[in-house]
Amino acid sequence: MLETGKIAPSNITVIGIRSSRNAIAERQLAERLGVKVFTSTDVKRLGMAAVVQEAISRATQGTQGLYVSLDIDCMEPALVPSQKAPEVWGLTIDEIFLALQALSRQPFIGFDVCEHSPHYDVNGQGAQFCARTAVEMLGGLALRRKRERAMR
Repeated sequence: MLETGKIAPSNITVIGIRSSRNAIAERQLAERLGVKVFTSTDVKRLGMAAVVQEAISRATQGTQGLYVSLDIDCMEPALVPSQKAPEVWGLTIDEIFLALQALSRQPFIGFDVCEHSPHYDVNGQGAQFCARTAVEMLGGLALRRKRERAMR
């Protein structure tokens, strides 16, 4: 997508990176391209509200809307066990829903949840979490549309 010119790297924000398994070259490439990366430590230090506000500001500059992709590998595995690459010090359910509430009220053009692995799920906890994220985004869309109709 970057090569097509359809997405400017300066509009991309990644939230919740926590792995020491990520190659330093990936971090350097993100920095060189202008992609903003917030680690899970950044979220816990700065707060999700501040992080997501910067993400929204970056993502909506000169765009028609934002696309939200939730990779559940960013989550604390004890809370969302259905991930292939579990690693402690992930984001919490509260942090994710604060972010989704803010993001869903923006002009978003798409949403997806990835990396849910049913084989690793425990009692359907991960599936329930993924379904609830979609409901949260749809709820925000409904509230935004309701406000837009009221303003007409």
